[in-house]
Amino acid sequence: MKAHGLTRRTYKAIKRMDHGQMNEFCERMYSKGYEEGKKDAEGLTVDEMRSVILRIKGIGEKRAADIVTALSLAMEDKGKKEEKR
Repeated sequence: MKAHGLTRRTYKAIKRMDHGQMNEFCERMYSKGYEEGKKDAEGLTVDEMRSVILRIKGIGEKRAADIVTALSLAMEDKGKKEEKR
């Protein structure tokens, strides 16, 4: 994750901002942080999940496919719920 700091130049620009400009600045900063956080929080891909599950003794291709399908559906449902917010 990239570290962000407040530079002297940015500080001076903020001091001169009116309410609307400050609001836009804050929204941009929030959006940037949110997008970076989403990228950093991404989990395993479907293929990575399948390969990890197949390493478990007693789980074959069929059972692994069922588990991956269930996990994929759960992730899609969670994504839809978050979009509604």
